[in-house]
Amino acid sequence: MFSNQCVSQPPGDLDAGVNRANARRFWQGFAEGTARHAIAASTLVDGYAGERLRLGTFRHMPHVLTDEALPREHRQAVLLTLQLNGRAQVEQHDRRSEIEPGDFCLIDLSRPFRLEIDRSTVQTVHLPLAVLREAVPRLDEVSAVGLHGHLGSVGYLRVLYQEMFAHPSGLTEAVADRLADAIPHMLAAALESMDVAAAAPSRLRQYHKRQVRLFAREHLSDPALCVEMIAKGVGLSPSHLFELFSEDDITLMRWVRLERLARCQRELADPSLRHRSIAQIAHAWGFGDMTHFSRCFRDRFGMSPRAYRQTAISGARPIVSRMDVHTSNE
Repeated sequence: MFSNQCVSQPPGDLDAGVNRANARRFWQGFAEGTARHAIAASTLVDGYAGERLRLGTFRHMPHVLTDEALPREHRQAVLLTLQLNGRAQVEQHDRRSEIEPGDFCLIDLSRPFRLEIDRSTVQTVHLPLAVLREAVPRLDEVSAVGLHGHLGSVGYLRVLYQEMFAHPSGLTEAVADRLADAIPHMLAAALESMDVAAAAPSRLRQYHKRQVRLFAREHLSDPALCVEMIAKGVGLSPSHLFELFSEDDITLMRWVRLERLARCQRELADPSLRHRSIAQIAHAWGFGDMTHFSRCFRDRFGMSPRAYRQTAISGARPIVSRMDVHTSNE
């Protein structure tokens, strides 16, 4: 993952050279778990590594970083990253966020995560968990949430990064300790102003539900479609899928069944498809058991599939259930 290349080294600055060398050693140790899989995927441009504060500006090539790749001694910490250019996608705590240029993102290294990085440049701060917990006690609510840099509340944090990363290798330990104390409170102020804890879960919830329904609709014809398959397809856990739809009138898999029935209904009523048997239509939409399909169809539309087809094609108005099928993307 990590390259030894380092630029921006001011000649004659011995302290800066030592700090830069320390930063290289720290970030090499941080990345050694992924080096076997992605040689030189990241290049340290400039950085600092002290006892409490470690930071670096990186140029990334496309690669993926997960918690499993990190050395154990680096997991009791967080990364707070500012995306300068390029994009990234981060997943943690059953949420997924797209990180755009100008966005900040916090990752809790002590918990499972997945970070997919495009060709990009980022500024990253590494802080011990203990330093952050007092100012931001509910990390699970704000990790992997993109903090949009254009918002005023995040601007203060961005200004701090601009000053801090202007000459990071020139930092002294005393100044670095002060910054390590200040960063969590600046982050907490940004989160407080944005009300991330209240707003982000709602937006993420709707986004995830849309992704779930989109995936399910694309795989309705697969008889193996189930909660586990959908969860894997959208990168969420099965338990989180159950929770997402817990407030709906119907369960996720009942919604899937209604979507399949709606498609069977339309095809049975289509005169141009009269050459296709009822079994062919049912199987095409994921029903493997005709007895089960006929029972579900009768419960839904008040008549057997055969009777429905005959009524619809003859021009008579078929009887349908009063409960509408939910077909929106929301």
